[in-house]
Amino acid sequence: DLCREKKIITLCMPPHSSHVLQLLNVTCFLPLKRLYGDEHIQDLARKHVFYINIEGFLPAFKDAFFNIFIAENCCKAFKAAGLVPLNTQVVLDHLKVHLRT
Repeated sequence: DLCREKKIITLCMPPHSSHVLQLLNVTCFLPLKRLYGDEHIQDLARKHVFYINIEGFLPAFKDAFFNIFIAENCCKAFKAAGLVPLNTQVVLDHLKVHLRT
């Protein structure tokens, strides 16, 4: 009732599909995690540095963030999620759906 009153259109997503539709998870956050972890954290470990404070974290994270969050990667997110161009098969391929007749 609240949605109708406020003219809010609610959408339903198939179960277990939110990870497929979260655009930036597909093309940005996973690469960010890998870049920051692989390049920065492992480099520190090789130098026997096993603690990082906020002053060390922020510059390293900033560098990794700006290497990953570029317009090209954000645009690829829409394609990877099947939104632009519209490709519903992308989502369907990720779902474990068993049709019953």
